[in-house]
Amino acid sequence: MGRGAERPSPKMPPKKKPRKVPASPPTPRRSGRTKKSPHVCSSCESECENTCSRPEKKPKTGKPKTAAGKARATPDVKPPTCTPTSSYSFQCAPPSRNAASASTDDQSASAQFRIEGNIMYKKALQEGISPCIKMSRLEDALRLYTRAANLADGPTKVAKWASATKNCGMALKRMAQEHLLRNQDESAALPLFKDSLKQMGHALLRGSSTQGEAWQNKLREEMEASYFETQEIISNLEGVKEKVREMHIIASYLPAGMVQAGAHYLLANTLFKESVRLLESGEYKECLNCLHDLHQPVEEALGFLRGRTLDQESEDLLFEVKVLKKDARYQASSAESIQARKSGEGLLEQLFETEEFIDMDLVWITVDWFKEASLKAAELDLEQEAAALSYLGLINQKILFSNAKAKSYYKRCLELVDAAKPKTFLKEKWYKQCVKGYQRIQDQERWRDEAAQQKIRRKILDGLKDELDALEKANTSASSLMEHLYKSHAPPKSPKFTKKHLEELKKNEAESHTFDLENRKARKKLLLKACQDFHPDKFVDAKGETEDDKAQRKVLMEEITKMITKYYEHLKLG
Repeated sequence: MGRGAERPSPKMPPKKKPRKVPASPPTPRRSGRTKKSPHVCSSCESECENTCSRPEKKPKTGKPKTAAGKARATPDVKPPTCTPTSSYSFQCAPPSRNAASASTDDQSASAQFRIEGNIMYKKALQEGISPCIKMSRLEDALRLYTRAANLADGPTKVAKWASATKNCGMALKRMAQEHLLRNQDESAALPLFKDSLKQMGHALLRGSSTQGEAWQNKLREEMEASYFETQEIISNLEGVKEKVREMHIIASYLPAGMVQAGAHYLLANTLFKESVRLLESGEYKECLNCLHDLHQPVEEALGFLRGRTLDQESEDLLFEVKVLKKDARYQASSAESIQARKSGEGLLEQLFETEEFIDMDLVWITVDWFKEASLKAAELDLEQEAAALSYLGLINQKILFSNAKAKSYYKRCLELVDAAKPKTFLKEKWYKQCVKGYQRIQDQERWRDEAAQQKIRRKILDGLKDELDALEKANTSASSLMEHLYKSHAPPKSPKFTKKHLEELKKNEAESHTFDLENRKARKKLLLKACQDFHPDKFVDAKGETEDDKAQRKVLMEEITKMITKYYEHLKLG
């Protein structure tokens, strides 16, 4: 061939007569010459070094001209639809076209877009490029993957759609990580992570029937890594409601397994801690709302873990979930007890405001509220049970006038308070009214018992008038009194105060004008011996005595002890 002859380009195929083919979807614009497409393995769908035959060059869209120069009409093909889910991501709708009407070119278009997306995705991961270029390439890769998912058709459309959707999730994940690395923008990264988990979850759900186990395991690992990254972001959120909402959404995207069970447990534990804080601050209604919301994630976690062969990590998680469920039940009982007590307190205020007429139906309704509060907290929350018992005692004391029942309620309340130590309730209203009411009942009982005892004692003293008169005559001095006592009322057992002690007492009294300290100590010891002989605690029943005789002798010993003690106190005070 001569120098001036035109030589064909080595990379362009010889021109062929165009043949009629169905129109294919528009392809992305390529710059320069057409390159050979890299071979994609059907098993792993990754690029390898083998090369395939170059795909046939597709005609441009619009009205291309035939060999005769006439325009050929092309059938209308609707472009793939992409629904935006965030500022960067798109939701890939599963292919809905009829496989019988799809052509071979449509099937290869999905693979071609996915291959081009892989090329763009790898370019985005190159080192040394600016963050803006990296984000732009990831966005382009996401668009290509989205089109590949929308164009998936043919006998293997489920596998194609799952692969493209999985790639969409991976691109979204890289975009979220780029936000965190570039400017720590967690508010922008969290929606991308959620969209990534959603796309990968859909791909795993539909692709599990067509893809291999290695593909599924790799996807599960990627989802688990994304989940842990979202938890770090969620932990930095301020509002508990916002945390719970995001955790609930993310848990719904995770596949069934240990990761999802752990996510439900973490959600339930967050709700439980918030319920504890609310109950301590008195917001029992909000506390109950948290505990009711906690029920579903706990049961979701237990539903996966029960009845399966578990490893040690799963066994530990199952134990923690069961403990959390039990604690939540106790917490709910305490909150319901407070709710019932507050209802009873409101009705009790209405009863005390009506002075002229008391509605007994309302009284019994109030009693029922406090009894329910006591039963809800029984053996679970000592404070709430004690508070309910205190109000039951108040109603029985002031409205129903039953001091016996009121005393039993007050006594039980004080026992629970003592059991709750070292915690104290000195400033609580229910504790103050319990102490006051119980003390009033005790004073009334003591006054009643003393009055009855005084009435009986007065009768006995009337019968002991002669003995008491004789004691009064002999009570001129301590020695004179001792001489009369041991002569007329000698103790039945061997006395500690003997005749020798009586002589010492007389001698001591004769020398009392010296005011010697030793003298006074000796006299106090002698009186103490006599007091021990006649003290009522040393009272012993004698054979053949009646109850009246015993009562008289005991009262007489009490009067004798009073006389001896008077001399002893005189010496003690000086």
